[in-house]
This record gives sequence, C-alpha cells and structure tokens, in this order.
Amino acid sequence: MTTLKLHRLTLACLTTLTLAGLSASAAASPPVNDYFINATPIDPNALPFGETVNIFEATTEFGESEPCAFSQQTIWYKITPTTGVWLRVDAVGGSFTGNLNVYRDMGSGIFGLNFLGCSGFGSFTFRAGPDSTPTTTSYYLQAMAPCCGVSGTLRVNVVQIQPPAPIVQINYYPSDPSKFDTIQFFDSSYDPGQQGIQLRSWDFGDGATATVYNPAHAYGADGDYTVTLTVTTVDGRTGSASQNVSVKTHDVAITKFRVPQNGAVGHTGQITVGIRNTQYPENVRVELYKGVAGSYQGFEQIGYLQGFVPVRTNRTTDYDFSYTFTNDDARIGKVTFKAVATLTNGRDALPADNEAIATTRIGKAITQITFPETPLIVPETLALLGVTPNPARGSADLAIRLALPVDGAATLQVIDIAGRVMAERHLESLGPGVHEERLGWDRRPAPGIYWVRLTQLDETTATRLVVLN
Repeated sequence: MTTLKLHRLTLACLTTLTLAGLSASAAASPPVNDYFINATPIDPNALPFGETVNIFEATTEFGESEPCAFSQQTIWYKITPTTGVWLRVDAVGGSFTGNLNVYRDMGSGIFGLNFLGCSGFGSFTFRAGPDSTPTTTSYYLQAMAPCCGVSGTLRVNVVQIQPPAPIVQINYYPSDPSKFDTIQFFDSSYDPGQQGIQLRSWDFGDGATATVYNPAHAYGADGDYTVTLTVTTVDGRTGSASQNVSVKTHDVAITKFRVPQNGAVGHTGQITVGIRNTQYPENVRVELYKGVAGSYQGFEQIGYLQGFVPVRTNRTTDYDFSYTFTNDDARIGKVTFKAVATLTNGRDALPADNEAIATTRIGKAITQITFPETPLIVPETLALLGVTPNPARGSADLAIRLALPVDGAATLQVIDIAGRVMAERHLESLGPGVHEERLGWDRRPAPGIYWVRLTQLDETTATRLVVLN
C-alpha cells in the first residue's frame, strides 16, 4: 500500500469518527434549563404556567441540593413576583411521579438557596413576593424525576391561588370519656401556607374556653358536647373546626360480696356477688377467684358468670356461685376469694370498686341445720315454713324453708322495723314445692325484731325473726 493510500484511509476514518461523535452529541442534548444558571423564567403576570419537558437527558450539577428525594435528572425554573401572591406548584411525570423543590434566592447562587418545601407526591403551596415594599425576591423551582435514568416527560405547573385557610384538626383522649375523666385535647392543625399558627381559641361546649396548644378539660355531667377550635396564622388567616365529644359514664361496683364465714372439707357453700349499677344498663361479667399458695399470680379462676345488670338505685343484681371446699383448703386453714366485675360493652370509669376480697375459715366440720320432716307436696299458697336459728345471734347465715306454689323467680329479704333491707337474695326458678335456702346478712344486724319476707309474683308472706346479742 502506497503512502498516499494510507493518508486517504486515515482521513476517511477520522471523518467517520468525527461525524459519529457529532451525531451522538446531538442525540444526547439535555434540556435547555438543565442547569441552575439557565433556569426558565416564569412571568408572574401570565399565570397559570405549564410546561412539559423530556427529562431523559437531564442531569444534575455540583452544588444541587436534594432535600426531599434523590434524583439524577433535574430541571430549573425561576419566578420573581413584584407583589405578594400565593402560588401552588407541582411536577407531574407522564409515566412516573415527579417531585418539585421550592427555594428562595438569597443572592449567592446555587450554594445560597433557602429551601422552603417540596411537593412530594402532590403539590406545594407557598407565599411569594413582597407585601408592600418594592423589594423583589426570586424563587427557584427544582423539578426532578425519581432515581434513576428515567425516560419520559415531566410537566411543571404554577398557578396563583387565594390565601389558603389553615387546616384545623382536633384529637382527644380517652376516646370514650366519662365525667370522672380529665380529657386531654390535642391541636393537630397545620398551615398549608407554611407561615405557622400563632393563636388558638378553644370552646369546649359547656361554657369553658382555653387558648393553650393542648388543653385538658373535665366535664361535670354526661352529655354530648360540641368542641370548637379556631386558629389564626402569623399573617392573620383563620380557620376553625368542631368535634362532637360524647361523655358517658359507665360505672358498676361490687357492693356486696358474701362468702360463708366457715367451711369444711366436702361442704358446698354459696357465694354471692352483688353488683350495684346506677348509670346505664350494662352487660357485666363477674369472675370468681380463690387464692393459691405459691402462685405467681396469687389467684386462680374457679368460675365466672355473665349477665345483664339493669339500673337499680336501691338494690344490687346478684351473681350466685357455689364452691365445694377441699383438703387443700383445709391444710391452709382458709380460702381467700376474689371477685372481679368487668363491663363487656364498654370501659368502666372507676374500676377501683370492681374488685372485692373475702375469706372463709376452714374447720373440720360444719353443723348442719335441719328442719322437721315436711311432706314434699305442692303447696297451695306462698309460705315460710321455718327460719333457723330463731332467735339468731350475730350475723350467722339463716337457713330458711319455704314453699312455692308455682314456678317462677322469688325474693328473700330480711327487713328491720324501719323498713330497711338488711339481707336479700334473689332466687331463680326453683319450681313449685318446698325448698331450703340460705340467706346471709348484707350488714351486721343489731339486736332487735326483724321480719323475714318472701315474695313471688304478686304474693308476699312474712315471719318474725329475733336477733340477740
């Protein structure tokens, strides 16, 4: 090959490479506003503004801040309002979710930008421009695609809006307050205009007010109250919201816990838990426990009953259990019982009175109370056939033989001469016939004359009882 041919071949190769480089360079051209210094100006007097840009060849430059998300593809815009305006901006990708950061120009180029906020997955609202002075401030918008190497278009939108009202939100705890609770209120309000909230005014709906951030308040009575919160931003914008707070006091108490004073191995004793309820009808579960030696918990459950407890101002709703004493009980010498009442349809406002503890002493035997034999026939009328012991001493349980002419619930009571109920037991359907039941005192009786009363349906019968010292 001659020297001339070699020169021609070399020139041809260089020409081909040069043309290829020029073609690649033209194909890889980034957007015009790829760099901060080339930010596209937006005319504040020609809003709304919208522009769609192919983001594929966009890049980032040294000094770019990315406070909300990382990206390798960004473009820049600049707006300089001459008057104070509210702007809402966003960056929407054709096939992806874009983000847009907003900065205030502090006069030091890309390294001196003051970050105001970002659109994230939506839009960003901010106040731009001066209030009344002729001084102007520029704002830079940095629109970006998600990381990394995204292809497609990115549209930047800028619109002028009315001054946004602050978003007012109220939260409180507990969510089911009672008149015994001090309710903690929380102000979860925020200013979409980024100026901040300066003043708060609370109206609790019962005549009370507050101006603090997170106030506490207690209501003196049950009811529905409308709580209103009004907030004012630093620049004077206001907003308000209301929240209904329903105050309802659920409260039951164990006011009677009767266990046998004495017990013996093999003997079955009756245990009564009386629930007092003066507020609202409730469903109540009563659990019965006994103490266990060496147990980490101290008690083990031996039974439970669940039922409806109506509102009763002058008497309890009784839950009746039975328990047979064991050799383990005899070795300890006593049984410590615990009753626990729990609402099944709400929160008890005062759980401290939902537990009670009582103890039964365990001996070798218990003297059984017997009655004379009575023919077990169906009686024609309601009758009290015997009360033992009578006269009675102290607060020992009474053994009562009674006759029921029909099936149905009945009530046994001991009443003093002033008409006060000293002992009471509600008997479920026993069936017609003669029955023997025990009745324990609700309170220790004083010496005197009492009446034992039996009631079934509309019938009542009574017999006299004497209590000695």
